[in-house]
Amino acid sequence: MHKAVKNKSRLLCGLKNAKADLTTAKFILYYGPSVADSDIYDLNDSKSLLEDEHLDLTKNTVLYLHGYLEDPDVESIHVIAEAYLERNDTNLIVLDWGELADGNYMFDAVPNAKQLGPELAKVLLEMFDHGLEIDKFHIVGHSLGGQMAGIVGREILKRTKGVRKIKRITGLDPAFPLFYLAGLCNHLNKKDAEFVDIIHTDAWLYGAPSSSGTVDFWPNGGKTLQPGCPKRNYKMLSDNDLSSHRRSWWFWAESVSERFPIGFDAVASKSWDEFKQKKTIEAESTVVMGHNCPTNVHGDFYLQTNGVRPFARGREGTVYVDPKELLGNNNSYETAIPVKVDHCEC
Repeated sequence: MHKAVKNKSRLLCGLKNAKADLTTAKFILYYGPSVADSDIYDLNDSKSLLEDEHLDLTKNTVLYLHGYLEDPDVESIHVIAEAYLERNDTNLIVLDWGELADGNYMFDAVPNAKQLGPELAKVLLEMFDHGLEIDKFHIVGHSLGGQMAGIVGREILKRTKGVRKIKRITGLDPAFPLFYLAGLCNHLNKKDAEFVDIIHTDAWLYGAPSSSGTVDFWPNGGKTLQPGCPKRNYKMLSDNDLSSHRRSWWFWAESVSERFPIGFDAVASKSWDEFKQKKTIEAESTVVMGHNCPTNVHGDFYLQTNGVRPFARGREGTVYVDPKELLGNNNSYETAIPVKVDHCEC
């Protein structure tokens, strides 16, 4: 085998590290009132972060991990940050790993996530030792960030020999390529935290194809096309092609925001087909998808959403209707959400 090809194969399988400067990763603490109000710290300067006057250690803390080809300037992070800034009960820290999440997905971004995850776990353990409460800590990750959240959770378990475990990890359409089927990388699963909730919106394309969380939500069946999204143009990583994948963070942000009183009610069912036939698991009561999801539920839950904001339909979303009846569902991109980004994410 040619040496270059062999090295790439070993790198893909996790046997060889990509050249990555992990020091480029930064913590961003958003304190509001706007997303411009934030403090930035090096990954190895967690001590200063913990001493920041804007970090209230009596509150819950969310660490958000963005996806492939993203950085703090993309719309998803602004939308997520704005939603949390509406609340008064949560600290929001975003990990900016934009330089490491760049490049070739297979040979750069995924190997970098596999290296950064353990380093992040090490830093978090130091923070837990110096005032940050693990029982009030929640990791939310989109796409490749969702898979890195699982790496972090597993590494914390490994380093503490099972003594410490992240309270909650939320995967927003965790990345599909390389993490399923071929089994080249371990994917996010229910063992990675005390509670793992996963929202599927683009299964088998950019997002995870199967259930692996404590609870898995499948809005609109969990696959493309999500209501209001355009028909796919099959141009990889284009705004059009990523529309359904992005819905996971749109749904999450809406569930976090206090501006929307209607929740993402969902019901347990064996499959999307059975949900459509109104066959639900009677023993399971309606639960809400998103920020306020109860942590004592498990299994697969289904719901329908609108095609425009507000996406949540409350109890109405738990009874299947023809998608044509959903608000904004005319497969027009203009009636959905205008996305203004400089580059795409996965």
